[in-house]
Amino acid sequence: MADVLIIDDQERYAELCRRAIPEHDYHGPARSWSDAEKLLKTLRRKVDMVLLDVHFDLPAEDLLCLEDPGDPRAVERARREQGLHILGRLRNVAPDLPVVLMTSRDDLPLERAAEEYTYFLDDDYVDAVALRTQIEGILRARRGGVSDGPIYWGDSLGMRQVRSQLLTLARGRLPIILGGPTGTGKSLIARHFVHPRSGRKGRFVAVDLSTVPKDLMGAHLFGSVRGAYTGSVADRRGAFEEADGGTLFLDEIGNLSQDAQKLLLTVLQEGVVTRLGDVKERRVDVKLVVATHEDLAQMVREGRFRADLFMRLNPACTVTLPPLTERKLDLSALASFFVEQAVARPHIQELLEAYCRRHLANQEIPRLEVVAGDAVPESQDGRLVLLLSVRAMRLLRQHPWTGNLREFAMTVENALVFTFAELSRVTAGARPDVVQIRPKLIRDLLRATRADLHDVPDDGHRLEVAVRPAETLNKIAADVERQYFTQLYLLHEGDFRGMARVLMGDPDCARKVQLRFNQLGLKVRELKRRLQADFR
Repeated sequence: MADVLIIDDQERYAELCRRAIPEHDYHGPARSWSDAEKLLKTLRRKVDMVLLDVHFDLPAEDLLCLEDPGDPRAVERARREQGLHILGRLRNVAPDLPVVLMTSRDDLPLERAAEEYTYFLDDDYVDAVALRTQIEGILRARRGGVSDGPIYWGDSLGMRQVRSQLLTLARGRLPIILGGPTGTGKSLIARHFVHPRSGRKGRFVAVDLSTVPKDLMGAHLFGSVRGAYTGSVADRRGAFEEADGGTLFLDEIGNLSQDAQKLLLTVLQEGVVTRLGDVKERRVDVKLVVATHEDLAQMVREGRFRADLFMRLNPACTVTLPPLTERKLDLSALASFFVEQAVARPHIQELLEAYCRRHLANQEIPRLEVVAGDAVPESQDGRLVLLLSVRAMRLLRQHPWTGNLREFAMTVENALVFTFAELSRVTAGARPDVVQIRPKLIRDLLRATRADLHDVPDDGHRLEVAVRPAETLNKIAADVERQYFTQLYLLHEGDFRGMARVLMGDPDCARKVQLRFNQLGLKVRELKRRLQADFR
């Protein structure tokens, strides 16, 4: 059973759902965004999904994003696209909430159609069977957000596909290539997911090839006998022999030397390993998992990686882990996940114990729960709420996360340390069971990792803007320009010289930038209020 919020100016979907799919609880219909916003605040985190119409036949005063209430064409356009504007507001307050958009139109703006948690159902043909199938499919996907030890898969489509692929590949004999940027969790997945599901009883052995000198790679992987090289004073087993019957994980496979590449190819082809300086072949049975952040195919084309070894590594079974920027809908859940991990560390426990003794008169650490949003939850015995406001979550979602999960986990742990260290020395507020992670602290922690804040990279700054339909191309262009001027102003905290350095390559052009800023109708006073609010 699920809680479904219906946003529609008519009763048709509500009546259909309650009559034909009675196993769920339906709320609404909310007939406008203001009604929906009130219901969301009342229901808090209870809503599992939203059914949203696109066309709303509302009075002009109830329409979102209506620029000219006196223009009949503007009013009609706002009515036809009201569901999209409501979807935008929903994404701000509940970014990971699944939304079924009821529409038969195929001309919706692409940025809305590309949103992962927006599903489409053609309302010209909607019936109970189609709607039930859609709802159940979404709920099944939501329930798929699981963790395996230190791995959080979440609800994102990309990570669900990765998990499904690895479940299939883990039990096979073929090697697996794990691709994706640094910090996405390749070693964790190899150790805590692939190996336990491989059915193998042997050890898990990991080798980071970026830390092994090239002239020692052969001995490290394949073993050596006494006297095989200078300093070899005894026979030694290599990583392949140590992992016999188990899993061998080779991280940063792109660093493998040419000689070691040839030896690895022999092992994969023959299933035997020969120690350096020896002639005896030793049979090994190893599940091989390799990882790289580089493009191995490109390395083959450049002659830096053997083509025959690349094919033996089974490129068809490459599993690419998505960067954190493609998992932004999972950020609040990932924050909870990493908080749970961080709390187990002794130095965090000491800070929590100090806070509890001072403010809660409690020697035991209560259950720590992360809540995203501005609504303060009701008090519960044995619970300490860690509140991430809408502004704090916005900062997390806008950050580029070049270090991916590793950087995010470090940011969460640092936020806990600084927050509880400060609160352990001051007087608690009215609700000591609610601890807010201040947006200013989040901003400061993220700024510390942004080396490119004032240095413009060769290919320029990347900013995300939304292209919204308008009457003319000039209006669309001005809207886009307003968006990136606003983002740059907030990023540089009102420093027009910094904006000029980005936009024109010369900080002395600050006056020109400020003039264009004013021409676009942007207000310094309003944006300063946003900056001050972010620092509260």
